[in-house]
Amino acid sequence: MVMRRGKPVAVYSELAAGLAPLAAACGIADVAAVARAVAALFGPRQRGVLDHGLAVAAFLQGLGIKQAQRGRLLRRCPELFSRPAEERAGVLFSQLMRLGLSAGQAARCFEQETQAPTARSFEPAIAVLAPLLAAGSNSGGRTGEQLLGDLLKKQPAGVTLLLKWGTLALQRNVDNLLQLGLSKQQVVNALKQNWALLTRPPEHLAKLEAVLQQELGADRKLWVKVLHRAARVASCSEDTLRQRAQALMAVSVAGIGLASVHVHSPTPLVLPLMLPLQEFGEKEALRMVGLTAQLLTIDVIVWRQALAVWRLCGVSDPLAVVRNNPQLLGYDWLNPSRLANLLALQRLLPWEPSAAHVIQRYGSYVAGPAAELLVGRLLYLEQLGLLQQLVADKRAVKQEWLQSLQRLSAGKEAAGQPAFISVYDVARASTAQFASLVHDAEARLSEDSELVGSSPSFEEFSKGLKQLPAWQRLWADAEAGVAELKQQLPPELLRGGVSG
Repeated sequence: MVMRRGKPVAVYSELAAGLAPLAAACGIADVAAVARAVAALFGPRQRGVLDHGLAVAAFLQGLGIKQAQRGRLLRRCPELFSRPAEERAGVLFSQLMRLGLSAGQAARCFEQETQAPTARSFEPAIAVLAPLLAAGSNSGGRTGEQLLGDLLKKQPAGVTLLLKWGTLALQRNVDNLLQLGLSKQQVVNALKQNWALLTRPPEHLAKLEAVLQQELGADRKLWVKVLHRAARVASCSEDTLRQRAQALMAVSVAGIGLASVHVHSPTPLVLPLMLPLQEFGEKEALRMVGLTAQLLTIDVIVWRQALAVWRLCGVSDPLAVVRNNPQLLGYDWLNPSRLANLLALQRLLPWEPSAAHVIQRYGSYVAGPAAELLVGRLLYLEQLGLLQQLVADKRAVKQEWLQSLQRLSAGKEAAGQPAFISVYDVARASTAQFASLVHDAEARLSEDSELVGSSPSFEEFSKGLKQLPAWQRLWADAEAGVAELKQQLPPELLRGGVSG
């Protein structure tokens, strides 16, 4: 049995038998699975798959779509095979490929949006979206259609815009965003974040704006900023947005008595947690939304979990961290990669900061880079003997060095400037910038110029990173730390998953 429009229907053996040649052409051994997918279609479409499926499969093969992808299309989007190729698949693939998509990229659109074959043509929506993208982009000479193709390559499910929204409905939604105060460039930027913004009717957006006005006192200017910077908010329900707005004004974690947990670290990683109800208040909540509108797209439990983990790590005032860096609330602080970053900064920075200090000062570096980058670069500097060149604030250290040089040299010619490397450089510098900093530091410290540049590059070092005992110890400690933190958190803060 399968469900068709909410009702159970039988899958007959005759259907499976008739579909066997098509399944074979698409490389699918499980014919029963194909039969179940086709049985969920309306009667005439089932007949259409039997009549036209092999021809459509041959057409797709002729486009260069490989058998594995044809198989995925058949299982996920059987309606594509239910009409003559020249009538539906040929028309739609041709229109997508005209936008600059390859056949395989066009096929991914159908894999993501299984109702796409119900559209007779994508042209009406293309006629609305292409001029908008051209007007709102620094196109570099690319046409609106090419820009729309670029969008679909990155967001294949965005083909939904071409399917469900005819010219009038889509144009009405675009016009509403412009009337709210967004520029065409802002609409395009928001569209690149989340194509679903253009599926939200004016009435829905008006209700969400009213929620923010009622709960936070937000004005139209802030609402426009939210839509521009956090387009996913438009997909929230009124209740969800209200809950998040209220939570911003009163973020609370129940007072929980916890023992100290050391997480196999030379320094205690966490301290007793007692976090009473604390309030941001309307004014502070408005400021944070203005700085980081994405907060309204994040489940409240994610915020509360982050606050609790920070407190477990010894941060005495987690809300102060939020005020300084609101986006840190959006990350999964129970991810082993994040804890590995924290432990590496604790153990390898020369000034040996506490876990609390690392979160307060370097929270973005703990949360943002993958451990393979941040931990890897720190271990690389350790291998090269350059950890002592690390400084917390490069500008301040340079200024201090210049002042001391002036006092000591009394006007004599200055010696070469030391090659400082900041924590920012380790976490954020590009590959080329980091390599240049390492080269300069080695050159300053080495007495033998022939040895400079003889060290392996970071890229070469990274190939064996996970085999290093130092990496393996850090990663094991991070995983153990996550397990112990989870034991200390209340069950309500462990519900669901966090993707950031």
